[in-house]
Amino acid sequence: MQLHEAPPVAVRAGGSAPVLSITAAHVAASSSGSRSVGISGTFNFDDLLQFQFPAGLVVYQGSHFVRYDLNGQIVEGSSVMVADGILDSEVPSLLNLGSAAAAPATTSELRVDRITVVLPATFNSGAASVVLYAAFDGGSYVSNSVGVSLP
Repeated sequence: MQLHEAPPVAVRAGGSAPVLSITAAHVAASSSGSRSVGISGTFNFDDLLQFQFPAGLVVYQGSHFVRYDLNGQIVEGSSVMVADGILDSEVPSLLNLGSAAAAPATTSELRVDRITVVLPATFNSGAASVVLYAAFDGGSYVSNSVGVSLP
């Protein structure tokens, strides 16, 4: 048996878009007055976390938003940009807005198929929306937006 060497072949790195899909959302209020928003769905944040890409969840109400980054940072702010929803092209700008979120904002659960967050006290009762975002491999991505009614 004779072995033949193959000539070198140029190889380029490949990437793919992250899967971001919210299939269900729920809200809850505690006796202390804090409110939480939980979402279920399909998102491969575990892959994104291995490589430190910006990703997370945004809850917005009018022009007010809170962003729960997977790196643990929680930021809130206001921008007319979010008032009509969040587009993938707006993710880079959104990542540069806001300041540390007010108490009791926290991420209380983060699993492969579920995220639950506690909202800052600055959110009002009424309609709000939730979206997932990621900045990955030179692109920005957002999930479907899901509406919730805050107690």
